[in-house]
This record gives sequence, C-alpha cells and structure tokens, in this order.
Amino acid sequence: MKRAYTLIGVVAIVFVAGGLLFGDDKDAKKDTKVVKQGALPANFAKLGLNDDQKKKIKDIQGEYGSKIQELQDQIRELRRKERLAVEDVLTDAQKARLRELVLDKALPDREKTTSPPK
Repeated sequence: MKRAYTLIGVVAIVFVAGGLLFGDDKDAKKDTKVVKQGALPANFAKLGLNDDQKKKIKDIQGEYGSKIQELQDQIRELRRKERLAVEDVLTDAQKARLRELVLDKALPDREKTTSPPK
C-alpha cells in the first residue's frame, strides 16, 4: 500500500516537474533578449567607434533581434509539437516510465542516496 502511495506521489511530482521543465515562459525570455541587444558585439568596443556608428549598430541589432526572436519562438513551438508527437507514439506504460526517468533526473543525487531502502 505504501508503494502505491509513493507511486501516486511520484506521478504527481512528475506532472508538476514536467510543467516546469516544458513550460512556456515567453515574457521572461524576451526581457533577457532586450538586455543583450544593447551591447556591442564582441571586440567592437575596442575599435574606437564613434557615437553614430554605435547608434547604427544598435539599430541594426534591434531590427534583426526582433526577427531572430520570432524565429526562435517558432523553433521552440516546433520542438514542443515534435515532443508531443513523439510522446503520442509511446504506450501508457512507456509514458509512465518516461515520467519516472524525468523525475529521477530532476532529483538531486543526494536525495536519491539518502532515501530509505524498500
């Protein structure tokens, strides 16, 4: 009976962990992109650029940055759809085993070794 409760708990944790692992937090990702767009490319600061050159570079980065972000969003969505399609091929038992494997990977090694023997 204890094993059944443990299995139910593990499955519940897998669903929560799965939601966190595969969640789509677009707002936080876009905020980090905005910060990166304001910086000059590597080694450009050492070239002695004037203010007009810096402004033009930042404008170019802004123009391409939004296009790149759109493509990255499309890639993320395609990867999500691919993952779901691949999971649809699995049997229910295989899906349950996959959830267990994901959960095991999410748990720190320390917790695995300190759990009491069954």
